[in-house]
Amino acid sequence: MKSIKVKSGFVSLAVIVALSTMSFVNCAQSSAKKNEDTTLLTYLVANPFTPQGAQADCLVSVGLINSCISSKTQIDAGANCSLVKIGENQANGADYSTIKTAVIKKYNESKCNIAENKYTSASSAVDAFKDSLTFTSTSDASSVVVFSAPTYY
Repeated sequence: MKSIKVKSGFVSLAVIVALSTMSFVNCAQSSAKKNEDTTLLTYLVANPFTPQGAQADCLVSVGLINSCISSKTQIDAGANCSLVKIGENQANGADYSTIKTAVIKKYNESKCNIAENKYTSASSAVDAFKDSLTFTSTSDASSVVVFSAPTYY
């Protein structure tokens, strides 16, 4: 009698493990099928510090623009919102708070929550948001677009 209970306990445990494994695989496949954008999440996980100031403004801008892109190609938050890149742009006169405000305004005008209003690539989204992302350099008075780093595929 004892051996039957032990065997049924192992069988129950094996069934639970198998079901758990199947549900994990199913969730992973589901995420892969949806082609979810993980650039912002990857950046936030890899960066141990909480974004503040210009970096937080930059991440908000990238997130909003990425939500307007229908393809897998996204703007790379890591490259565009690194402290080095932000520092270079700020040294040339970039005001990320102003840029974020302009991106929010353009985002609201674009109505990206409607599928047919989304852009087909990151480059077309950057082109559409170009006015919002452009500042005049204090070093040479040229126009500089903030997000010019590579995109995530």
